[in-house]
Amino acid sequence: MDVKNAEGFPPDWLAEMKRGNDLTAELIRFHKDWRFALRNGLLAGLGGVIGATLLVSLLLWMVQPLKRLEMLKPTLDRIAEQLEQGRR
Repeated sequence: MDVKNAEGFPPDWLAEMKRGNDLTAELIRFHKDWRFALRNGLLAGLGGVIGATLLVSLLLWMVQPLKRLEMLKPTLDRIAEQLEQGRR
């Protein structure tokens, strides 16, 4: 027969629940730290800038071969020009 305490749980369960509560409290303290929020904000901003730059470069690279088609050339020139202006 299992030994249970006053709460009705086996002792090893209570130890694991306490450990989980301690880890949760530590995680909450960590997320309230201003340095954590600052780091996450800086990384998100940098990731957005780098991602947008790569996307514009990829679009420009993909549009260049299509400029050889004469009927699409004026439209693609305008699109490429707009993308290049936004990139500067």
